[in-house]
Amino acid sequence: MQIRIRLLGLALLMLMGATTIRAQEFPNADIGIQLGGGFYLGDINKVPFKGTRPAVGAFYRHNINVRYSAKALLSFGQITASDSKYKSEYQKERDCSFKRYLGHFSILGEFNFLPFVFGKKDTPFATYLQGGMGVGFFPDDAKMDKVIVDIPFGFGVKFNSYRRFVYGADFLMIKTFSDNIDFMSPRPSEINKMKQRYVSSNNDWLSYFSIYLAYKFEYPQKCPTFD
Repeated sequence: MQIRIRLLGLALLMLMGATTIRAQEFPNADIGIQLGGGFYLGDINKVPFKGTRPAVGAFYRHNINVRYSAKALLSFGQITASDSKYKSEYQKERDCSFKRYLGHFSILGEFNFLPFVFGKKDTPFATYLQGGMGVGFFPDDAKMDKVIVDIPFGFGVKFNSYRRFVYGADFLMIKTFSDNIDFMSPRPSEINKMKQRYVSSNNDWLSYFSIYLAYKFEYPQKCPTFD
């Protein structure tokens, strides 16, 4: 019985020691840059990755512990689609197209499936889920839908690199609350023989994928003596 108590006490001490180490390592943050692409899904394009255009981004990630992080992401790119790119006779006759520049800001939460600590060989990589709220803005002269609210969600993977650096890749699906990103909503003055010009029940979707490189930095620590 005494041996079991001693073993339990030893296990608790080891757990407390590990917790103390992790508490000293967290929270921290990393800042990174992204390079990738984006595409649109809606009344014109229904094929994932078709019409992909380059996109760039930057993010700030607050790492709460080995499992959870909060991230602010800003990205910029272009979305485009054209009926002429499809074999459908309906789309060829409709012959609609658009091209818009898009900026996007989102606040995301991340959950790591595996514990992850910067620079630690025993946590070489981690896959994660991410999700949150976002807003898209279009810096063009369009009169409709210049700003849209959306729900981004997706997944990613990150790898420990040299000391304070980490690299990875992620993918976001962005559910918007607009059906007019592609200018396919009905116009009061428009006379169009195509009775099924658009699908009113389906809002447009956006997607963004990237590879990234990030640098970790520590928050200023208070001195225990003066705390």
